[in-house]
Amino acid sequence: MIQGVDQVFDRRRCDVFMRIFRARVRPGKHEEFKKALEILALPNIQHRKGMVAFYPGQPTHGNPDEFILVTIWRDAELAEKYSRDADWARAIIPPEVLPLIQEFHVHTYQAFGVPEQSPQPLFQTL
Repeated sequence: MIQGVDQVFDRRRCDVFMRIFRARVRPGKHEEFKKALEILALPNIQHRKGMVAFYPGQPTHGNPDEFILVTIWRDAELAEKYSRDADWARAIIPPEVLPLIQEFHVHTYQAFGVPEQSPQPLFQTL
């Protein structure tokens, strides 16, 4: 055990949660999927109570068929409520968009090592 590590984690405990939605889109459907998300999904999710930020991501050369949506939640209770919602995926994927997707996954993570009072991501201080 490294001396002092427990104290560091206690001081830097954070109740921020990140939810990462990944969708692999069918070949040739990228623009249609992106437009559908911009029109149908993003306006709906951006006003969820307890969510402080969201970041949609489009494919790069390393992952040509995968889109992501990262949502950041300040309130653990609301993040949990939202994750238990049976229609969580439907909030991200409207029924009209499902035929454009080959597969999707949703993962939730809890932040650590970040002071709870930190209003900005740590990378902005570099």
